[in-house]
Amino acid sequence: MKDGPFKAALESDHGGMIIKQEFSTIKIVDGTVVKETVTRDYDFHGDYIDSMSSQPIVRIEMIPKEMLH
Repeated sequence: MKDGPFKAALESDHGGMIIKQEFSTIKIVDGTVVKETVTRDYDFHGDYIDSMSSQPIVRIEMIPKEMLH
């Protein structure tokens, strides 16, 4: 992973008072725009539970790959 604000945020020590962290990705899957979110919920002892959700947003016609960046 290249250096930058995203990498710094992932690797940063956020201290001991984190309640929740989320990482979202929006992508096209089989002609549907889908939002995938990975969540880490912390308790007051520093333990955590990870979960993942996938939410379809809208069905679209497939955009030719050369039009995406």
